[in-house]
Amino acid sequence: MSADDLRGEERNGGTVMDKLKQYGRNLALAGTAAALALGTGACSSGSAGAAFSAGVVLSEPDQVRDALPSPTSLPPGWRLASGAKPPKAIEQAEASSTCRKKLSSSCSGLRLGGTVRYELASNTDNDIRFTMLTFDTAENAGPAFEAMVTSLEKGNSKAHRITLKAAAEQSQGFEQPADSSDSAGDVVASAMALRVGTVVVLIELDEDERDHKTLQQFTALQAERIRRVQQGTNPDA
Repeated sequence: MSADDLRGEERNGGTVMDKLKQYGRNLALAGTAAALALGTGACSSGSAGAAFSAGVVLSEPDQVRDALPSPTSLPPGWRLASGAKPPKAIEQAEASSTCRKKLSSSCSGLRLGGTVRYELASNTDNDIRFTMLTFDTAENAGPAFEAMVTSLEKGNSKAHRITLKAAAEQSQGFEQPADSSDSAGDVVASAMALRVGTVVVLIELDEDERDHKTLQQFTALQAERIRRVQQGTNPDA
């Protein structure tokens, strides 16, 4: 993405960080999503068929893009956020730098990053953001997941742990009050950190139900797409 592209995205709806600051509902690690989403090192597309050829380590940009939720895979009522780009892969150097800075972790073995942002069509204030980090081994992905959980827990005194089901080797959910003046009392901001093999993902939702139905739905969607790409199948088939 060029500097002109970045300025255009800001004009068309503000940066991710601007939006988060406006509504005040972001959990501690939202800066990671913003840094990856607004980075300049987006990876180019690979050759046809490359998306499903590398096995359980997602080392190709197409694999990262395919593993992130696609616009066609979303639950009814969700769409690509205004000013946002389709699922994007981030180069290793930039993703590693961001990971080390935001997680205070070595992020050893990190291969690629990825991000995408969607919104609820009936309430465009409600964003959901996905930040993906892929690693060369599950042993290297594990410490990054733990660092992500620590960042979420320590970075926001209002956030507390919640228990949600996730088809993942490791997962941890969080919630905090949605503190904007226009949010109803039965709405919370929520986040889910999960590790599926060699892939670590942060999901951040601005407005979630008290029973976390929406976060649970997107967590299941994300985990399933990672599994399918790791197994060498098309997650949109």
